[in-house]
Amino acid sequence: MKKILKVCSFIVAFVGIIAFNAMATPIVGDISFSGTVVTDNADLMLAKEFVSFSDVTVSGAGYGAYPVTLKGHAVTFTPFSFAAPNLPISPLWTLTEGNVTYGFNATGLTISAGRSSNLLSMYGSGIAYITGYDDTPGNWFFSTNRSGSTASFSASAGANAVPEPATIFLFGLGLLGIGALRPKKFNGE
Repeated sequence: MKKILKVCSFIVAFVGIIAFNAMATPIVGDISFSGTVVTDNADLMLAKEFVSFSDVTVSGAGYGAYPVTLKGHAVTFTPFSFAAPNLPISPLWTLTEGNVTYGFNATGLTISAGRSSNLLSMYGSGIAYITGYDDTPGNWFFSTNRSGSTASFSASAGANAVPEPATIFLFGLGLLGIGALRPKKFNGE
């Protein structure tokens, strides 16, 4: 019985260590940009696509996984159609600082209510990625009040804790408890 308990303890500890090392490192934070956007039509109510993005830079101090040192860095945006978006837009945006690449792939897009000739805003979902982190679901928001004018953009990412290591550990602990509480057999029976 002691031998079985030792083997079970070793297995639970081994699985717990492996599960802990496999734990995800999600991206948590947000970042914002500003720059010039040009649409295919000066009337934003009739516009169907972004023709170009220029002079886009990180406009605010990042939060979480997006460090303050990114402020002022150039950001590359991919022009895309929002009338009939070809999703995913991959990448929607990207920037690199040193050996770290930051980016976002849009997987969802909704044009906000209140669109007019001089207002276009949209939001959506997507996947944020940063070198050294696990790809993480996130959200994005875009707004401009004129083609050829300054636009603002923000993205945020956050993830729920990944429960696998704790679940595996608790399952193993339960198995140990069942093994320990099992009625003992005596040699004479």
